[in-house]
Amino acid sequence: MSGRAALREAAEGALRLRAWALPLLSGAPPSLPPVVGAQAWSVFLAIERCALPVRDALAAVDLLEGADETARSALGARAVNEAMHVLALRREAADVAALLRRHGWEGVVLKGGAAVLGGGRELDVLDLDLLLPPDQARALAAVLDQAGYERHEADLPPGAPNRHQLAARMRPGGMTVEVHVDLAPLGQNVDFAADTVPLPQAGLRRLRAAAHLWHVLTHGTLHHPERRGALRDLLVAASAAGWCAPAELAEVERRVAAHPRADVLGRMLAMARALAAGEAADDRFAREAATAYLLYAFIARHRPPTALLLALGRTAHSLASGAGEYGRLWVGTHVSAFSRGYVGERRIDRVLPGLGYAGRSLWRAANLAAAAVPGAWLAGTARALARERQAAVAARGAAA
Repeated sequence: MSGRAALREAAEGALRLRAWALPLLSGAPPSLPPVVGAQAWSVFLAIERCALPVRDALAAVDLLEGADETARSALGARAVNEAMHVLALRREAADVAALLRRHGWEGVVLKGGAAVLGGGRELDVLDLDLLLPPDQARALAAVLDQAGYERHEADLPPGAPNRHQLAARMRPGGMTVEVHVDLAPLGQNVDFAADTVPLPQAGLRRLRAAAHLWHVLTHGTLHHPERRGALRDLLVAASAAGWCAPAELAEVERRVAAHPRADVLGRMLAMARALAAGEAADDRFAREAATAYLLYAFIARHRPPTALLLALGRTAHSLASGAGEYGRLWVGTHVSAFSRGYVGERRIDRVLPGLGYAGRSLWRAANLAAAAVPGAWLAGTARALARERQAAVAARGAAA
C-alpha cells in the first residue's frame, strides 16, 4: 500500500469511529464500535481525546467486552492515560488553591479544567489554566517559582501585545500550570466578582455559565483552529452549555450571530447544545476532523522539521476550512509572533524590532510556501473523505 493510501485508510477509519462515537456520547442507544485497524484507533483517539468517556459509556451498558480486541486495547490504554491526567489536575488544583488561599487570592480555572472541577464528566486535560488580575498573576508566578515550579522561558513584560499568559510552570511529576492575565482570543476584561462563581475547591472559581461557554467556543475554534470540532472540545462546550439557563444560551447565540466568524462558532454551538441535551448531533466538522486525522498520520510517517510542521498544519487546516482563511494565514493575523507589535525574548526584538519582524516574516513565508503542495493534498483529501462519510450517513438514513 502506498504512503498516501495508508494515510487515507487511517483517516477513513478514524472518521467511521467519529461517526459511531458522536451518538454514543450524546446518550443515544449504544452500539459496538466499527472494526477498524489499530492505526485508525490511534489517530482517532489522539485527535479526539475522548477515550475515557467513550470507554465509560460502553462499560456502563456492558458492551466494552463485546468490542474487538483492537478496540479494547486502544480504548483501555488511552483511557488510563486520560484518567491519570484528571487525577493530576485534581491534585495540582488542590495544591495551587492552597497557595492562593495563603495569600488571600482566588484564581479562575478556565476551559477543560473548569469543566472537570465544576462537576462535569471527566475529560482529558493537559494543564491547569488559571486567570488572575495581572498584578496577582505575576505575584502568583513568583510564588510558584519559590514553591519549586520550573519554567523554560522568560515571562514577557507587562503590556506585551497579543500575549495572554505567562510562561508555563511545572513541578517534577506534576501538571503544567499556565497563569493567564487575559482571556484569549477575546481580550476582554473580567470582573472577578461579577463574572465568576466559586468552584467546590476553596480559592478557585470559574467563569459564569455564558462567559465560560463563549470562552470555550472561541478558544476551540478561533485560537486553536486545528482543534475545531474535536470531540473532547465539544464535550467541554457541551458541559458549558448544560450550565446555561435559556436566557444565557440566547445571549451566547446573539454574540455568535454578531461575530465575523459566526459560521464556525455557530456550528460548534449547535453541536455542543445537542450533546448537552442528549440529542443526536449532526457532524458539522467532518471536514476539519478528516484534516486533523490526515495531518496526524502524515506527521507520524514523515516527521518534518518543527517550523515546516507548524506551517503544514496551518496550511492544511486553513485550506480545508476555506472562507478566506488561507489568505489570512499569510497575513499572519492569528499567530502572535508574526504581528508587528510582538515582543519576544530575542535581543533583536528589543534592539531592532522592525528587522526582527521582517526576519520572522520571511522565515515564515518560506515555510508556508514549502507547505503549500502537501497542505493542498491534505486539505483536498480531507474534503473528499468528509463528502464520502456524509454520503454514507445519508444512504444509511434513507435505507432506514
